[in-house]
Amino acid sequence: MVALDEILLDPNNFRFRGPGTAIEVAESRFAEKSVQDAALERIVSDGVTEVKRSIAENGFVPVERIVVRPLKIESSSQTDESGDSATGSSHYVVVEGNRRTAALKLLRKEHASGAALKSSVSDVFDAVPVLLASDASDDDLLAIMGIRHVGGPKEWGGYQSALLVYELMEDSGIDARQVASRLGLTVQEVNRRHRAFSALTQMAKDSEYGELVTPDFYAIFHEVVGQPKLRDWLGWDNSEYELTDSNNREQLYFWLTGDADAPKKITSYGDIRDLKLIIENPDALSAMQDDDQSLADALAIVKSEAKATKWLPNAKAALVSLRDMSLETMENLDDDGVQVLTSLKEKSSAVLRAVNAARSTDEDAVSD
Repeated sequence: MVALDEILLDPNNFRFRGPGTAIEVAESRFAEKSVQDAALERIVSDGVTEVKRSIAENGFVPVERIVVRPLKIESSSQTDESGDSATGSSHYVVVEGNRRTAALKLLRKEHASGAALKSSVSDVFDAVPVLLASDASDDDLLAIMGIRHVGGPKEWGGYQSALLVYELMEDSGIDARQVASRLGLTVQEVNRRHRAFSALTQMAKDSEYGELVTPDFYAIFHEVVGQPKLRDWLGWDNSEYELTDSNNREQLYFWLTGDADAPKKITSYGDIRDLKLIIENPDALSAMQDDDQSLADALAIVKSEAKATKWLPNAKAALVSLRDMSLETMENLDDDGVQVLTSLKEKSSAVLRAVNAARSTDEDAVSD
């Protein structure tokens, strides 16, 4: 049981992480009021209203305890969130349960301002039930978060989930099978998230496009690395975990970001499925690379050509239907039916004339 005053929100919470936010708050500053206020504000903006209302109405039910770890550095110069010196006090950092902790801190502020609260809530401020992970390694702490937020019921966004997978594999040296076991994912999904985040990290390091990267791009890269043809087009290197075809890679970056003269052409992971079809068609790819044409324009070329190649099976199906038509059906054919047959006759005659003319031209060229 730990007093709420002794529980610190984690200012380096994975929920806050995004491209360009690599600078972390030093552990020695965690207990500073300004740091805790900023962390609380960010968690509130992420949404704690429902959690706060549930606690206020139903009391604090520790079905799943808040998981905390001891603060690694206790300094005599620290001041806690109330502004008092932290000397001689113990502090604990939230590992899992930042939103519930934030909800309790908000309720305490409201109660101090006169808001009525059930005793089952206000009593918790002096004794919050927690699970103390005092002997857990950094990898264990990451796994604790991952169990709930990567493969569990309270999933983070795709970017944060992939970041956790990436850090476990890159920084902790844990292989995909071990990560999958810890987080409740398949090995295949772990590898895909690792590849996607690696590709996104490569873009984030690009001198021209890096500052334009957002967490929303992760879903797009997750789709990119899942498409073998796109991986080949981009020159994916599975040993270095990077895209090696610089021309196509830069082209993809441009389609993702656009500029003042050309709007972005890829805005969601669904567009990547269309891009897979476009890169296989030279004419469609040329249209995609034209600043004046959109992804929809390029895709229209693919669909048009695909539709054109279906004429033979469709014509054969029509021929079978005509062959099997009964005498009674013919005798009772209405004007619409007659018009369709007439149009079919005229169109087929026109096609045959064009085919014969083309063959005649080819024969003349051979004889010459």
